[in-house]
Amino acid sequence: MKPDETEEFILLNQIVITEEFLNSHPSVEKTQQVLNHVKRTGCLDEPITINRDTKILKDGYRRYIAAQKVGMELVPIIYEK
Repeated sequence: MKPDETEEFILLNQIVITEEFLNSHPSVEKTQQVLNHVKRTGCLDEPITINRDTKILKDGYRRYIAAQKVGMELVPIIYEK
């Protein structure tokens, strides 16, 4: 099953995380909600948004963290418009 709007799937380790995201502190509660969804359904609720050329993460850091924690290798993505 894939989230709506998914353009393709890529390896999680291909996504580039910038210092801005690495230094941010996403809400533990909201991150846990995403993690619970992934554990319950086996997939992300929305695709992760990345830049098409650089593969830099643009949106979905919590989803990225949740995917990482459960060991997902392939993740659904959409490209930044």
